[in-house]
Amino acid sequence: MSNWLQNMPTAEAYGLNKVLFELHHKPDDLAAYLGDKEAYLDRFALTGRARAAIRDNDVAALYLAGANPYLLRAHCIGIKIPEPVSVGALKALAGKN
Repeated sequence: MSNWLQNMPTAEAYGLNKVLFELHHKPDDLAAYLGDKEAYLDRFALTGRARAAIRDNDVAALYLAGANPYLLRAHCIGIKIPEPVSVGALKALAGKN
């Protein structure tokens, strides 16, 4: 299974990964996101699918949209998604629940 549906990452994947990186590497960004997700996401040019995946912290949708696995893992830890939930979402994609 691959989260890249094309041979190279899309612009959508780039935008999504940029948000995930900045959320957990720039001072105050995580607090801004947790305080008002919509306002925080307005800072970025995102597709509707990417925006919804980040807003809803949908691990499976983030992965399928091209989230870097390391950034996705850091995001799950940073916003305190329980490991059984995040890993379970990925296992469900692989049909290994």
